[in-house]
Amino acid sequence: MGDVRAAIVAAKYAGRPYPVDAVALRLRETLVGRWMDLIPDGAPPTVVPVPVHPWKYFRRGFNLPALIALRLSRHIGLPFDPLALSRTREQVPQARLPGSLRHENVEGAFRVPRGRIVPPAILLLDDVYTSGATAEACARALKSAGADSIVVVTVARAVP
Repeated sequence: MGDVRAAIVAAKYAGRPYPVDAVALRLRETLVGRWMDLIPDGAPPTVVPVPVHPWKYFRRGFNLPALIALRLSRHIGLPFDPLALSRTREQVPQARLPGSLRHENVEGAFRVPRGRIVPPAILLLDDVYTSGATAEACARALKSAGADSIVVVTVARAVP
């Protein structure tokens, strides 16, 4: 397991501190540098974190993607909307499942709250990208609510 992924796991499951500002600054450097062409021209994207289920938030006391997304939005000067997307049900943690079951596990697990206006351009932030199932489920919910462009940014990439 790489150092970044190990730090994410330790923060999420063992309550250890995580270098949120350092990670957000590194993402900022990358986004305004070599990844700038991924951001569509026009309205700046709104940074939206992948949500955790309310019970998971209650147990942990935080949502790691939201902490990173907030710092990133401040460092880069983009709008931040932690409530643009919600998790409708708690499912088996993706990390415990083989890739073949991950898409089914998160199908229908995210939605845009009723009456919420979704920005046209979104920068969706998650901590770990493994199979793409979570990012795809979130993007599907945001697109069905009116988002035009979604760029997915993650801190780490795990190879299943």
